[in-house]
Amino acid sequence: ELLLLQKEVFTEMYNRYEDHETTPVNQSMDRFIKRFDAGDYYKILFKDRLAGSVFIYEKAPGIMKLHIINIKSEYQNNGIGQTVMKRLEMMYPHIIKWELETILEEKRNCHVYEKMGYIRHGIEKKINEKI
Repeated sequence: ELLLLQKEVFTEMYNRYEDHETTPVNQSMDRFIKRFDAGDYYKILFKDRLAGSVFIYEKAPGIMKLHIINIKSEYQNNGIGQTVMKRLEMMYPHIIKWELETILEEKRNCHVYEKMGYIRHGIEKKINEKI
């Protein structure tokens, strides 16, 4: 169910950017299952319904990586992503640095993270001519 949710959430971006290499849409079940041993995976519920999921892992002592967050389109624009991030930060008080990646062309995603206090930093990687 969670892998299908991930594929559903990222299909629109996959179609827009034609990213065949890094898209979560093409992830295999075997690779997906390996996440459960590599970090913490949470379902996101909204009014008792599965609205999304999030996977994080500790990259190094004190450094947490937000690897992927999925929120179904019908649940977006309800502040769920921000609430999830705030709760994760509270659940892991020993973490001093959070890292995440997003697509620069997805202005809404960038805006939400920056609004929450995250600072754009790091390496920009060109995936293809669209992204």
